[in-house]
Amino acid sequence: MTPDGDEPLKGKAATQQRILIAAAQLFVSRGYERTTISDVADQAGVSRATVFWHFSDKAGLFRESFSFLVRPFRDSLEERLDDLPPEKRLLEQIGRYQNMARQHSDNIQGFLNWLIETPDLRDWVVRSLLDLHQRFAGSLSETLSELLPEGADPGAAAAGLVSMLDGALILSLFDSSREANEQRHAGVETIATLLTQGGEPRPPRT
Repeated sequence: MTPDGDEPLKGKAATQQRILIAAAQLFVSRGYERTTISDVADQAGVSRATVFWHFSDKAGLFRESFSFLVRPFRDSLEERLDDLPPEKRLLEQIGRYQNMARQHSDNIQGFLNWLIETPDLRDWVVRSLLDLHQRFAGSLSETLSELLPEGADPGAAAAGLVSMLDGALILSLFDSSREANEQRHAGVETIATLLTQGGEPRPPRT
């Protein structure tokens, strides 16, 4: 549940992280409405007053815990891969998305539950997810601009790839079998490989 690669924290920062870990776990497993500040305090091993001191209210704690959960993927988007050739860079970017989906499937299910059962915070969650989504599509578009032939639209190609990845992620919540997941991931990578090779789609059959 902790973000990948974090150094050990001390003092105030360590307390905040304990609270965020506890809150994220409870929000994911129980949902927003069924999680109380007292529950979070007990899970984190602190007092209710400490939770309120670090986070003004339950809604604020929710927003911070959500940001905490998506931080590893956001950080991966900010990591530059300019030293890789564009072909490998595209596959690395797609692989990071797929690894995120595999490693955080429970959290993703929790996100969907939040969207369904927390109307007061739904707009904020959707805006946050769409911002992350657009940033990822933008990074793909930059890479594809180096790969596609002149006249092709890298933004449209990036949107198509992201839609495929999103679709595979959603389907994995309903069918999480290893075989199905591997088939979906292989399908996305096949399309990406065709793009890196400058392949053009065949005309539709008549």
